[in-house]
Amino acid sequence: MYTNGFGYIKRMFDHKGNGRTKIIMVAPRGIGKTSILAAMHEEFHKTFERANLQTWVENGAVLAAIDECKNILRNIDPRVKKQVTPTQPKDNPWNDQGFTFEIGSSAKKFMKLRFTDPSGEYFSPTATSNQEEYIKQQLNDCDAILIPIDATALMQKKTGMVSYGEIGTWHEEKNNPQQITRLLKDAFSNVKSPRLIILAPVKCETYTQTSKDAENLLSHVKMGYSELLDFVKSDSLLNKVSIVVTPVQTIGNVVFAYHRTDNDGFTKFHYYKTPINAPYEPKDGDQPLRYIMLFLINVFLENKKRFLEQEQKNLINLETQLSVDNNKLNNAKRGYEEEKRILDKRNSMWWFFRTIANVFDDREAIYYQAKDDLDQNQNKVQEIQFNIKSTTENIQATQEQITAFNNALFRFTMGCKNNDGFAILQGHKWLEFPQSIF
Repeated sequence: MYTNGFGYIKRMFDHKGNGRTKIIMVAPRGIGKTSILAAMHEEFHKTFERANLQTWVENGAVLAAIDECKNILRNIDPRVKKQVTPTQPKDNPWNDQGFTFEIGSSAKKFMKLRFTDPSGEYFSPTATSNQEEYIKQQLNDCDAILIPIDATALMQKKTGMVSYGEIGTWHEEKNNPQQITRLLKDAFSNVKSPRLIILAPVKCETYTQTSKDAENLLSHVKMGYSELLDFVKSDSLLNKVSIVVTPVQTIGNVVFAYHRTDNDGFTKFHYYKTPINAPYEPKDGDQPLRYIMLFLINVFLENKKRFLEQEQKNLINLETQLSVDNNKLNNAKRGYEEEKRILDKRNSMWWFFRTIANVFDDREAIYYQAKDDLDQNQNKVQEIQFNIKSTTENIQATQEQITAFNNALFRFTMGCKNNDGFAILQGHKWLEFPQSIF
């Protein structure tokens, strides 16, 4: 029997069998992949502590980049002139260890998540074949895809904010939705397990100041990524791919000021703090993570339902087989006892008559055959009894552990937002709040 419930969850949780759940950040350079990771990391302690959960974060290059990003954003000037250094391409992208952390309770770890934050250069037309192959494999292996969206590029045109039905002047240039859609079409050509796509507008403080503003942002996200949204509505993906929109204010307390094009034709957006002494105060950085957790819980529970159903069927079959084999064992016992009685009677004869009788009727060979039959039937019954015990314990352990899993994460996932610009666009099945399956 599994004595460590959370250890069992950790082994059973990853439906792909690769030991960890993988999330990849997908966006061109300069959109804010590291900034959104920093906003999520900033929310870790209060988010998880409120759900009575603990986190263990592995040190690494990505964590160092997150800490550097937060340090820059905490000390940023009122005109937001200092920028976060974009993630640089690696000589070998396969060496990227990502940002990994584990979640648990009562000092027991039961889930490991790995965020991959590849350089935006890997998504550009100038990406090398090695970089393209790396992204392709990461997309194929991942459970969730987080797509940061430059909200300013989506929502601004040269003359001001976009109107209804318009898309920002720089949306295609900066967010490159066509390239991202092409990558996902390639990666999702043969999807077998559920996937989550999170569209996360960042630098969106200007466009989420009121509920009306936020809903306007949501409608423009749908418009700007219409090709991607139409693609995942196909019959082969509709029940496998969930889509969520989660705006994240990666700095907080800043608003868009103006755009400026440099001598190379590159457009930069400029912001300012309001008030000018406003602190680094990201908002809703927990939402992508909450939705990722909610998605994974439901995938986990779906798999456990099937596991329990199969184990219960196995138990019924084993109990039926035990009944049959018990009858065979009883018959073998009676046959053995009868042959033993006959052999004992033969052995009580005078040796001369016993020798002559054995020439015509070897009762000893028949006795040992009956004994072998008895031993074989006893072994079969013992094996089935052991399997019944193990299966019963698996069922009981799984029920207890799923209950513990639900209890530990229910409060965490209850914080998922679904209004004021936040929305589930597809795949509600995998984003329902966890309920007991018993």
